[in-house]
Amino acid sequence: EAGHAVCALFTPTSPAIERISIRGDLAGSLGFVSYADPAHRYVVTRGQLLDQICTLLGGREAEALLLDDVSIGSAADLERATAIARALVEEFGLGGNEIGLRVIDRERSASAAVSENLKVALEHAVRRILDEQQARAQGLVSAHRALVEALRAALLEKQVLDREALSRVLPTL
Repeated sequence: EAGHAVCALFTPTSPAIERISIRGDLAGSLGFVSYADPAHRYVVTRGQLLDQICTLLGGREAEALLLDDVSIGSAADLERATAIARALVEEFGLGGNEIGLRVIDRERSASAAVSENLKVALEHAVRRILDEQQARAQGLVSAHRALVEALRAALLEKQVLDREALSRVLPTL
């Protein structure tokens, strides 16, 4: 959770952090970061979606940095990040020059109606987005390792941090 929070702090369009918890819940979540309700939630930009992917991957990158290993706890985050990347490419026409400005019908893309070359290009575009945002998250977590470690220590001690407690740990809030 510390990795998610630090990535959110240093991505320009991420909303303010309201609370972080490492207590599990009944839905199977091991922890969470909750954010302030954004004022313009109905207008979503490419930058916001890329920042979301980066933040989602921040937890996994923090594990890799601090534990020199990763757990399967990030599976749901990876699933969400992949879905956002796929939507950027297939639904929102933001797949880059290789794909062009188009919307790809998911049912048609699974069938023979879409060429193998286009299917490969779609997968490459999704992979490129995920790789770029993983590298970005890794860079943020590495550059702000001291903040990640301070936040991790506070979470291990308290388990739940609200905005006020976060401001004591992370003076950048």
